[in-house]
Amino acid sequence: MGTRLWAALQPVVNLHTGKVVAHEALLRGKLGSSWESPAALFAIARRLNQRVNLEITARKVGLSRLSDLPMNQNLFLNVDNLKPDIPAMPGFSRIDSRRVVLEISERRPILTNPALLRQVDIWRSEGHAIALDDYGAGYMGTGAILELHPDILKVDHLLISGVDHDYRRQVVVKSLVQMCGELNIELIAEGIETQKELYTLQKFGVNYGQGFLLGRPQQTPLLESSAALFYRDRILDEMLTT
Repeated sequence: MGTRLWAALQPVVNLHTGKVVAHEALLRGKLGSSWESPAALFAIARRLNQRVNLEITARKVGLSRLSDLPMNQNLFLNVDNLKPDIPAMPGFSRIDSRRVVLEISERRPILTNPALLRQVDIWRSEGHAIALDDYGAGYMGTGAILELHPDILKVDHLLISGVDHDYRRQVVVKSLVQMCGELNIELIAEGIETQKELYTLQKFGVNYGQGFLLGRPQQTPLLESSAALFYRDRILDEMLTT
């Protein structure tokens, strides 16, 4: 692992049961090197005109981690909006595509990318669930939801950070919970880092979350999050005493 590319795993947690339902595969370079972070890796690939090769490698490295997960957990895999013609699972034809969720970032063009929109339909027909990532940090907003018809909406940490005390963020998150419920979209809150943020999201009815408080990117997959369990029980206690 220390001399090659590898994928860390960050858990996606059911905030009401504490159970880990999936892991996101996050590309990493050689530990301790100047190219350990994915940003550095892709910057180097752009300079060397190797972006496509790195994208293919990133998918292969990420998919290789699926065998490390329990059968009841899925794998979230990031795909580059600008490279939709690359196979979703290069070299992994025997994998059950229903266990691989493809993440499409709102930070990159979607509405002006007809090739991506066509490919999304193909991926969905192959059995993949589609997640709209970084929602709230990009520039497409509800238009991306209307065009992509995502199965999962991952709310960016910019909307989650400080949600426990920021009234505007609370209004937005509550509206997203209602919208996703009516559109049959699963909502995942990204970037949960404090106990107060987690507690607030649980009270608002957010079902799933991801963030350092619940579990950092690491080599070994998790089965459950003790942080989520603690605050679930606290909410239940409050309900019984009011």
